[in-house]
Amino acid sequence: MSSVDAEPLHVILVGAGIGGLTAALALQHHGVRVTVLERTSQLTESGAGIQIAANGVHVMRALGLEGDIAEAGVAPGSYDIRDLRTGRQLWYIPFEDVAAQRYGAPMYNLHRSDLIDLLKRGLRQGSVRTEAKVVAVGQDESSAWAELATGERITADALIGADGIHSVVRTQLRGDEPRQFSNILMWRGLIPADRVAHLDLPENGNYWFGPGRTLITYWVRPGELYSVLASVPVDEVSRESWEDTGDLAGLLDSFKDAEPRARGMLEAIETGFITGMFYRDPIDGWTSGRISLLGDAAHPMVPFLAQGACQSMEDAWALAHCLADPMHDSVPAALQDYEARRRPRTTRVQVGARAMVKLVHESDPERVAVRDGRFQGLMRIDPIAERTWAFVMDYDITKAVREPAGDVVGLSGTREGVTMNRPESQRAHDLWRTAFTQEDIARGHDGLREGYERFLTTNFPTPAEATSRSIELGRVDAIEILGAQSAVEGPHLLHFHGGGYVVGSAESSLEYAARLASATNGRCVVVDYRLAPEHPYPAALDDALHAYRMLRESGVPASQIILSGESSGAGLAVAAALALKGAGEQLPAGIIAICPFADLTLSSPSVAKFDGRDPATNRDSLTNMAAMYVQTHEPTDPLVSPLYGDLSGLPPIFIAATDGEVLYDDARRLAEQASGVGVEVTSHFIEDSVHVFPLFAFLPETTETIDRIAQWARLLGDRAAR
Repeated sequence: MSSVDAEPLHVILVGAGIGGLTAALALQHHGVRVTVLERTSQLTESGAGIQIAANGVHVMRALGLEGDIAEAGVAPGSYDIRDLRTGRQLWYIPFEDVAAQRYGAPMYNLHRSDLIDLLKRGLRQGSVRTEAKVVAVGQDESSAWAELATGERITADALIGADGIHSVVRTQLRGDEPRQFSNILMWRGLIPADRVAHLDLPENGNYWFGPGRTLITYWVRPGELYSVLASVPVDEVSRESWEDTGDLAGLLDSFKDAEPRARGMLEAIETGFITGMFYRDPIDGWTSGRISLLGDAAHPMVPFLAQGACQSMEDAWALAHCLADPMHDSVPAALQDYEARRRPRTTRVQVGARAMVKLVHESDPERVAVRDGRFQGLMRIDPIAERTWAFVMDYDITKAVREPAGDVVGLSGTREGVTMNRPESQRAHDLWRTAFTQEDIARGHDGLREGYERFLTTNFPTPAEATSRSIELGRVDAIEILGAQSAVEGPHLLHFHGGGYVVGSAESSLEYAARLASATNGRCVVVDYRLAPEHPYPAALDDALHAYRMLRESGVPASQIILSGESSGAGLAVAAALALKGAGEQLPAGIIAICPFADLTLSSPSVAKFDGRDPATNRDSLTNMAAMYVQTHEPTDPLVSPLYGDLSGLPPIFIAATDGEVLYDDARRLAEQASGVGVEVTSHFIEDSVHVFPLFAFLPETTETIDRIAQWARLLGDRAAR
């Protein structure tokens, strides 16, 4: 932005925490002059340990600090997560060499004060001013300034608020905004090595999860110092203020039933302090002209993805790159580019961290059991946690800043710059992309269910001309729907909705079901099968089979039944047919499989290839849904993942999917494997559309596909009539 002869850019950084100091180093590295204003008298960091994942290590490596961090801290070998009361292992995640190979860098744990010392050591003398309390900020067309409590005004080309969750700069930009309290308190403490020498505390992340509480513990100085973060419900601590305290009676009382190793560790703490867990919701903008925000000032998050510091580090490198990039003709343009590269990603991480807090602090015994079952499923489907943690760790900002800003992945798991070729498909893409709100995702599967129901019922209401009624197929609830026709002359479609076995319902599937019934001149019965994680495999399959058998007992011959489903419902339809074949029962006339989720190991190439392009689903969400469904079962069981089954002898299958969706290869593989063993397969693969496109009645390809299904169903009916 400046010529060779011009003065280098000058940036004021308000706040000398981890984010502010990393930004100062990154700006200095890019040839930008910095002034760091810190309100306290010295650069120290209270607290205990800090975890720097691979995405943060990339920045430290670029700044030449990885070797120092490796020497000062510990590279954990794994996350070892256990039940607080019994000590039983719930989830095991390897790191060390596995993480370094997968993500290009290891993870490190170290003391916060050690990291602060390493960061400030690299700054030029005079860059940091202590006892410099900023009370106001401002700007004009050519500069930005900070006004100190002393009345002094400091001027520069840009000003960045890195002053944490209580940011003065943010308040100046956006006014007073509420902080959110998670209703969780956090005890922190450090233990000298000799006090825990009798305990088995390896150089791992040694974690314990109990009802409403957790212990996050690890070494921060090898063989010297051990860090403990203990979270408890807010109503378990009563005091006038949450300050440094040596009174640990409340902590020990909250963990009175902890298993012996965890209890022994807590009893070794001599002093500690307690704070509330606060956060702010993601915001729609944090830049104004020459002033912007960074780290917790922009996106304060709860600590349960261990990403607060790492996201600040990513911010720091992106900020420095954008301000030094000669492609920008002004400071405001550079700061807007910085925000465009960072805000979608940090929003996703903020919301993901809240979802993790909810998950690990479940208190109801049934929900705890469900959560633990999900962990077991993740170990089967994602044994090195590649898909679970990749969205935060598999990211190198030092490379990403050289790519288009539209490549950043936002809240929906989709790259921000992805577009479709046609206005109709773009409309469908945008509907999927905005289907779930921040709050939906933060609330875990409960929020996703509400969001999915809202998405379907709002955008796809049941047609007024359709008639529906609730029915019982034995112990399984269902909804029968007819289209505009008054009599059933075509097939009886037994339909299973999609939603990854976790979300969706018969009620919200009626619009699509009505169109199927109308097109085939038949009847559609939509099954309300039980959902995971409360009801893992084989609950959905049992309900599907029971519904089929009850439909037959009601007088409908198998030759007039077609199993139908979209996404997971399509996989369920094929699995049900396999189960019926295995039981020697009469099979239905056919199967309609729209964009099937048929391999819950997620080994189809398109899952990775199109991750970030498909707005309806992504590798992360599929992994979690699959884990919730399989839990302690094997995902390669053909009745879970029908692509691992013997498809020979199945009835004719109609398969449809679109390129660019992550489940494309599930559909392609299903078609190839079925036809390869003699099954009559009718395939319909289209371009430039979205996952389960037949839900979107306004798409031309939907009309074509429904017409093809109707023709295919008539052909099956004609055969049965002969």
